[in-house]
Amino acid sequence: MMEVWTVDLCFTTPFHTTGTSLGSFIRVARGRDRSGSETPYIPATHLKGVMRCEAERIMRSTSGISCFITGDPVSEDHEIVLCDEVKAGGTGCPVCSLFGFPNTEGGGGFREGKLRFLDFYPSGNQKEIGVLTRSHVMINRDYQVKQEHALYSEEAVPSGTVFTGNIIVRDGLTEEEERVFLASLHAMADYGLGKNRSRGFGALYFGNIKKSDRIPGLEGS
Repeated sequence: MMEVWTVDLCFTTPFHTTGTSLGSFIRVARGRDRSGSETPYIPATHLKGVMRCEAERIMRSTSGISCFITGDPVSEDHEIVLCDEVKAGGTGCPVCSLFGFPNTEGGGGFREGKLRFLDFYPSGNQKEIGVLTRSHVMINRDYQVKQEHALYSEEAVPSGTVFTGNIIVRDGLTEEEERVFLASLHAMADYGLGKNRSRGFGALYFGNIKKSDRIPGLEGS
């Protein structure tokens, strides 16, 4: 049976996920909400990617899985590593059953997981989001010094902003799948979201988490 988890992400520091760049000015990602208004948002792909990385990390430390579907950080080219079960067309652990399988050689082609992520938008009870602009000096990574004539500016969503969105559970979860799902959800909050986390950006906590059998606001569809 399908479940919809509606989640509030409450940011305690500014948040930035990169959108378009206009010269040395970097905008936050924007999308159109249900009213058609353009507003900052958190792409579903970013949420899914962070949660999958955290789920892999958790399963590697607790169950010793061999997969690195998000890329082996030790290898030079971040090689994707698949377990034998996935190569044979099966499911090796809850990570792949929840988040799906990439279309990689030996992986049996793309297969969807039980979770589907939707984009997160500012909560409806908030007024227009006042985006901040901050200026930075670009750092030369080789020498760890500032680069001359390399000033740039970027937008950020202010702290205190709440984003709300839905995670659809397409099919019933096993006990182990639900444990991994919840663990990766909370690990995502501990890890943070967006760019510039080393500068303190993207810290958050959960507000309301509600479960239902349909997406709120689409009851008539």
